[in-house]
Amino acid sequence: MFSVKIEQWSELADSFESFFLSIAGNVERSEEHLCFSSPPEKVETSLTLYRNGKFAAAMPLHGINAKVERVVFETQKSEVQLLGKDVNYVYRVPPQLLTLQGE
Repeated sequence: MFSVKIEQWSELADSFESFFLSIAGNVERSEEHLCFSSPPEKVETSLTLYRNGKFAAAMPLHGINAKVERVVFETQKSEVQLLGKDVNYVYRVPPQLLTLQGE
């Protein structure tokens, strides 16, 4: 597990890319946002973090938009925890994407 504050954008971007490196999907990185999106033929899911602390997550059957201050990467559990003043959200990588590791 490792934690990065949203203000540490460069370190956060590196950690985000590293976390999703072995997960089936696509990672986009820019100065203003980070985005993971899965192959839609497997399962439709995405997680987008914005430099201003806002984030959007879409999972089968739900979605969320909120603002975070810190991001915790749980590599062993394949989870990203997003923490802020009024939010404690856990993005879990769908198992369908974990089975594609190494392909």
